[in-house]
Amino acid sequence: MKRILICAGVAVLLFIVGYLGPSWYIVNQSLEVEVAPIEERPGDYGLAYEDIEFSPRDWPDITLRGWWIPAKEPKGVVIRVHGVDSNKAARLGLVQALVNGGYSVFTFDLRGHGESDEAAMGAGLHEVDDVRGAVDYVAAERGAEEGKIFLHGLSFGAAIVLMAGAGDSRIGGVFADSSFAALGDMIVQEVADRTFLPEFGAAALRPGMVWVSQATRGIDLNAVRPEDAAGGYAYPLGLAHCRADERIGIEHLARIRIALNVPPRLTVYEDCAHGDAWSDYTDHYELFVINYYDELLGLLPEDG
Repeated sequence: MKRILICAGVAVLLFIVGYLGPSWYIVNQSLEVEVAPIEERPGDYGLAYEDIEFSPRDWPDITLRGWWIPAKEPKGVVIRVHGVDSNKAARLGLVQALVNGGYSVFTFDLRGHGESDEAAMGAGLHEVDDVRGAVDYVAAERGAEEGKIFLHGLSFGAAIVLMAGAGDSRIGGVFADSSFAALGDMIVQEVADRTFLPEFGAAALRPGMVWVSQATRGIDLNAVRPEDAAGGYAYPLGLAHCRADERIGIEHLARIRIALNVPPRLTVYEDCAHGDAWSDYTDHYELFVINYYDELLGLLPEDG
């Protein structure tokens, strides 16, 4: 009996070290945030702005910090959501184009990023409440009208806006640039791409990663599925992706598109890396985004 117990104990130890150990490492590497400093401010682009503090919906103990950048005679408000390890200063040139195109912009740091409070990354599930808090802010404090609040997200931020906007009648449009379809699938693919493990080996670790994430962080990785949220929209989504994206492959865009009930306004850009569509195709991208919001407001001619 003693030998059986010892063997069982060794087996459990080997399981923990050989299976849950790598799962724990992958989860912690995937859900850690590197805080990037703010290197530019709207004033550097000639934009008037205000520093804003607000809280995520239902998280009163967390303070998020952003910039309110008003347009003259605005058509609506665009809430911009940055990617992981980035901050509210990312792509201020695009913000300038949106403001010049007639849209006030609210850009802010997600929890644990930039100048917002330190907080554990929520894999997108908690960050949805960051975006909902921003929507609450512009509606209550800036008089943003129902149907004239728009979301724009990049990469991780794109996944968040797809999940945050569904079912909220105040939001008139969502533009998602380089979103993943399901977080668990993306992590498995990244493990296969960046380690010695073949894809089936990385997939075998998935139950362990899900368990570790739930046990240590209270986060269900299987619930982070922007493709499921995308099917709940009654208006066309704006979608953009780089065909050569090696981090979030073009197949994620295809999955999101299949899930839609309404045909999207979609552009696939050639020969650009992950999230670089705006920087590599600036003029076309800016016109495409502004036309998307204008269309949803009924401001484009019927043949536009």
